[in-house]
Amino acid sequence: MGAQQLIPALGEDFVLTVVDVGSAGGLHKRWKPFESVLAAVLFEPREGGSASGSLGRGQTRTYPVALGDRAGEVNLYITQLANMSSFLEPDADVFRRYRKKGADAHVVATEKVPVERLDTLAEADGIHPDVLKVDTQGSELLVLKGAEQSLASVLVAEIEVSFLRRYVGQPVFAQIEAWMNDRGFELIELHKLKRYRAANRLGIRQPVLGGAQRSGRVAYGDAIFMRSPDAILAAAKTDGGASVLKAMVALLAYGKADHAAALLDAGKDLMASERHEAVRKALGGMKRILPPLSSLLPRG
Repeated sequence: MGAQQLIPALGEDFVLTVVDVGSAGGLHKRWKPFESVLAAVLFEPREGGSASGSLGRGQTRTYPVALGDRAGEVNLYITQLANMSSFLEPDADVFRRYRKKGADAHVVATEKVPVERLDTLAEADGIHPDVLKVDTQGSELLVLKGAEQSLASVLVAEIEVSFLRRYVGQPVFAQIEAWMNDRGFELIELHKLKRYRAANRLGIRQPVLGGAQRSGRVAYGDAIFMRSPDAILAAAKTDGGASVLKAMVALLAYGKADHAAALLDAGKDLMASERHEAVRKALGGMKRILPPLSSLLPRG
């Protein structure tokens, strides 16, 4: 018994809206088991063209635009390694300290790119994100600042964070965590941690002593934030328990089955008893397949 049994228990009216900012390649495979109940909203300026696709359960809408804290135009710094390109200028002094990173982060061109605010587009098109993922190579906080209103409906957020200032003026992890904390979110996971190895004339890349340790320094990764359980339950009191079910599904996608089950326990009296019992039974039957679901979460 797996997601195939859980989805019918959620009800035909259940929709989880996932907004992915910086969605090159589409939604992560962690969402595959739940794709039939997802309303996917993707933002990827490299797609080109105009907005396409539909909004709604089982649908995907793509916006070929960049997001920030204000509408207008910004410079895109295109780097030698394309996936390091950013709206913030790479800090050459920082990157050259690490093996290969100086060359990879070398700016080969710049171009003007139009930028919109998520709040503006969301209001115009009636988008209410339940899950927000932002991966924009250093400009994540600018995206979040342009999404203050949209964050009001967000239950789980995945934000790429940096532990050193790789781009000029880039906020680091502590600043983003504090910003999210101030808006009612709690950090529940750090994953996909990536390390930079220090450049040196000896060419040493791996540990010489202390083989149990890893060389390099932690550079960046993805932070998973969850709205506080009390806030989710408060919202669930006004929506018939939908916020509990949405947060539960999002947590399952991120491998947090224990949090999902605890939230379902706490929300028992906030939804129809028949629905709660059906979801509880389906979730209990997923025990055998939860490890594979968890394996969808990349490890650093």
